Amino acid sequence: MTNPQPSFIIDCPYCKVKVAAAETGRAEQADYEDAGELPEVLRVLVGNCPVCKAILVGSTEQIGFEGVTAYEDQWGDVIRVYPLPAKTFYSARIPKVVRDSLSEAERSLQAGANIAACVMLGRALEALCRDVINVATPPDFMKAPKKIMLGAGIKKLKDMQVIDQRLYDWSQQLKAFRDLAAHPEDISISREDARDLQIFVHAIIEYIYDLADRYDEFKVRLEKQAAKKPTTT
Repeated sequence: MTNPQPSFIIDCPYCKVKVAAAETGRAEQADYEDAGELPEVLRVLVGNCPVCKAILVGSTEQIGFEGVTAYEDQWGDVIRVYPLPAKTFYSARIPKVVRDSLSEAERSLQAGANIAACVMLGRALEALCRDVINVATPPDFMKAPKKIMLGAGIKKLKDMQVIDQRLYDWSQQLKAFRDLAAHPEDISISREDARDLQIFVHAIIEYIYDLADRYDEFKVRLEKQAAKKPTTT
């Protein structure tokens, strides 16, 4: 009797559903930070979508160890890393809480947890608002930074002309979804809506941080090039 081909559950971006991909390869790596501690084990899986046949690559981390913390080895959800991996950003100024919230949102979307994803996307945008507004406000070392809520933060960004009317309107829609998702109401948020909101949050972060940093670097590079040009008499 032959063993069935192994498979793993992963989000297919083309079929827009979670599928049982037929596994065609895998690799593992264990990192030991301290002697006597359990390792951090990463497993990368390669397979094909059973519907569209697309190549899917995912990663998962070991969360249970046989005979130590569990009856058998246990692994976390498989997160897709190819194709269409999670968005990465250029700027080093993006606050950690924003990056962490985006990472949690991506994990939630790939797990089909659309409501949780909207909560994390709202958290990311709220943290962005606080960062931008507090940086623009003259520091008062006698007071803690303002803990601005999402609604007031969005309005302040528009008043400061950091975002335009279209981004403001989209931000309001995200706030509405976040408010619904954060309360125990009987609601349903579609995958498409959650993905669109994620695209918006990515766009506003890229607009405020990445493009600003790249423009500043571009100006510095032009100034250096101009300084190197010989002067004519």
